[in-house]
Amino acid sequence: MDTSVDQVQRVRFWSTDPRVRGIVDNVADAVIAIDIHGNIEMFNPVAERLFGYPSEEVMGRNIKLLAGPDYSRHHDEYLARYLETKEPHIIGIGREVEGRRKDGTVFPIYLSVGEIEVAEFHGFIGIIHDLTAQKEVEKALLSARAHLQDIIDSMPSILVGVDEKGIITHWNRSAAAERGMDIGEGIGQPLVKLFPFLERQLGDISGAIRERHPVRKERLPLQSGSGNRFIDLVVYPLSSADALGGVVRIDDVTERVRIEEMMVQTEKMMSVGGLAAGMAHEINNPLGIIAQSCQNLVRRLSDEIPKNREVADNVGLDLEAMRRYMTERGLFQFIAGMQEATERAGRIVTEMLAYSRRSTSSFVPTSLPELVETVLHLASHDYDVKKNYDFRRITIERDYDVGSDLIFCEAMAIEQVLLNLLKNAAQAMAGNPLQTSPTITLRLREEEQWLRLEVIDNGPGISAEVRHRLFEPFFTTKPVGMGTGLGLAVAYFIVTEQHHGRLEVDSIPGKGSKFTLRLPRHEEH
Repeated sequence: MDTSVDQVQRVRFWSTDPRVRGIVDNVADAVIAIDIHGNIEMFNPVAERLFGYPSEEVMGRNIKLLAGPDYSRHHDEYLARYLETKEPHIIGIGREVEGRRKDGTVFPIYLSVGEIEVAEFHGFIGIIHDLTAQKEVEKALLSARAHLQDIIDSMPSILVGVDEKGIITHWNRSAAAERGMDIGEGIGQPLVKLFPFLERQLGDISGAIRERHPVRKERLPLQSGSGNRFIDLVVYPLSSADALGGVVRIDDVTERVRIEEMMVQTEKMMSVGGLAAGMAHEINNPLGIIAQSCQNLVRRLSDEIPKNREVADNVGLDLEAMRRYMTERGLFQFIAGMQEATERAGRIVTEMLAYSRRSTSSFVPTSLPELVETVLHLASHDYDVKKNYDFRRITIERDYDVGSDLIFCEAMAIEQVLLNLLKNAAQAMAGNPLQTSPTITLRLREEEQWLRLEVIDNGPGISAEVRHRLFEPFFTTKPVGMGTGLGLAVAYFIVTEQHHGRLEVDSIPGKGSKFTLRLPRHEEH
């Protein structure tokens, strides 16, 4: 049969029934028919608009004209295999492929192909749906999702999305990094399994989601291997009426809490510092009178001074008998006690004066490791029966990792600070009945601006209530007569005010304490 006649007959075949033609011409998708050789037999108006060809230009040409590069290369192979084996690849299945317009542009389509045998025609009909708009929407959604992920990943806070059962539906990189996991690993896991420290807060989290009101909790204490940590917890319920869930936000505020405590401590220091000098001078005057009176009293009771014997003879007094009486009655012990108490009060006044003074006149370059060794040598000779501590029974561990950098400091003042910290550690461990092997660890490290010294003991530790007041003047937990409450306050003043350094304490009850001293490495600091 002549090809042109055959094409005409096929065209007539597709237009024989006006109802079929009307359906094909008015459907929303492109409809294309091909014969078993892949030649186009029908091309509806939507196909003309979609591919940019008029129907007469494509009739009888191979369908590969309209296919994207990948599909075009394998089309004949697919068609031949199907006709031989009836094994479908696209025919009867449908899939996403690429189409090619007359201008050469490639665009996404969904192709559904069905085999047809009617009126002596054997071929295939394909329905093509343009996916361009859908792909643009998907691309925009993926871009928006990626942008949203970038936004939440850029936040330092831990962000975790959960459903009403507390199952993680989404989280950011900070949350994954906290658990040492990849971003996709935590999805579907229970919140408290990955963040067990939130178990006590689970009721509040569930309540916030169920009742749709935010919950905020600040400065929640956590215990970790590196010491005490604090977090702020906020739960935001989802605003959608169709979904129950929420977003859990966790911020590590440990540094902020410590800075706030330091600020409060500094305010206390400033308020008391102004009183210290005035109090010291006011107390010093009556102390001087008492001390001098005790000395004069002892001198005027002595029988070795001629004037005393002269006055005693004039009034008929036997000095020797009087001294025996005072000895028997313990009056000399009373006088000695007064002198001892006066000297102790004098030491308190001296410490108060040191607390109020500011001086950098004697600041010199000093090797901190050598200074620490000097203090350890001094401490090794310190033994106090009343306070029940002996440095000879304490193990001293050194962990020095510093270079040759010097600190600019008043060496004697820093020695006073270190000796005070060592004595406090020794006394704390001596007061722990469960202590079997008292140990003090001295750790030296370099930081960008500082040399850091840590004094670590394995004593009974310090409670949070005591730790918050530890550097307050006159605050002490020791029994009466065992401490003045000025040692750590003076140490804090020396470090922070005179040397512009830092003095911090970190402690877990039952697990010891760590005092961290930071001093500037360079003079300009």
